[in-house]
Amino acid sequence: MANTEQAPQSSFLYFTGQGSDKVYQAHLRPAGDGNWVVDYANGRRGGTLATGTKTSSPVAFEAALKIYEKVVKEKTSKGYTTDQSGALYTSSELAGRMSGELPQLPTLILEEQVARYFDDPGWGLQEKADGENRILLIEGDTVRGTNRRGLFVDIPQAWVGGAQVPSGRTVIPGEHVGDAFMAFDLLELGGQDLRGAPFIERFGQLRSVAALVPWMTVLELELTAEGKRNRAAQLLAAHGEGYVLKALDAPFAAGRSTASLKFKFNQSATCEVIRVNAQRSVAVGLRDEAGAMIDLGNVTVPPNETLPPVGTLVEVRYLYRYAGGKFEQPVYKGQRPDMTAADAVLSQVTRIKDRSAALEEDDAA
Repeated sequence: MANTEQAPQSSFLYFTGQGSDKVYQAHLRPAGDGNWVVDYANGRRGGTLATGTKTSSPVAFEAALKIYEKVVKEKTSKGYTTDQSGALYTSSELAGRMSGELPQLPTLILEEQVARYFDDPGWGLQEKADGENRILLIEGDTVRGTNRRGLFVDIPQAWVGGAQVPSGRTVIPGEHVGDAFMAFDLLELGGQDLRGAPFIERFGQLRSVAALVPWMTVLELELTAEGKRNRAAQLLAAHGEGYVLKALDAPFAAGRSTASLKFKFNQSATCEVIRVNAQRSVAVGLRDEAGAMIDLGNVTVPPNETLPPVGTLVEVRYLYRYAGGKFEQPVYKGQRPDMTAADAVLSQVTRIKDRSAALEEDDAA
């Protein structure tokens, strides 16, 4: 692959077989001052790709080209072939740095609590999209994304350009699902800070902004009791993730919020991998209040997912946990690079079932 022309290069690779459908992208890009970087994105086809760099700091073109060619060769030798259908991700020199923007995180509620919010006209309902929390900062032709930790991250190249929002900074929280951006709030518009305005006003302006951003969709808001109940039933029938209830008169506040409440049809928890087993499964655990690691059992890793090493944070969906025991019917959802070890705590688990009560129910049935 001898090539001395100093021009950007990209390789889109994929691998299918044995239930796998993986995408790998490698990008050789200029980084200013005559230096270059090699970035990558990988994951399930159609899913949100994990991004990173093979160059911890920019290097000369010749050195970067060698790294790029080595990466491509390693992947093709493992069975990956070229593919041009992948969505190109941006390369931000700010990736991994603090943005100053932190999301509002909804508080989990139980099923027996939701009815009062359906009947309360002061609350609305939005779908809880099954993606990664993302805040977009738009200024002119520049679009940057952040994760739930407030760090800048790479985003699909398709999101850059085309937004006809007013001049000045626009800040839009939403979910990154596959290659799509699904917005649910608006914090700034054309340099005007909207954080202190009621959510219902911010959402109204968000709907008008949607027509100005062609690559963005809006998670619609249900306001009536009937509309909320019908939408919740539709999401359940469609095997959706769940829904979020929003206090309509509440201003925006970053961090865990009681003005934003989430109900999930199936519970999930961010867990730490504590053991890798022989047959494509890993043991996961959570730390209790004393800091002790509690083993929550094994979960199978699908063939199209990379087997996560010990210490990796992963998302696990489960039906419930037996008191003092393991997860029941755990399902592996993927790695969580946007979370920290401080998030992998036992207090996340709220759907707990008493084993003796469960046996009594089975006997009665």
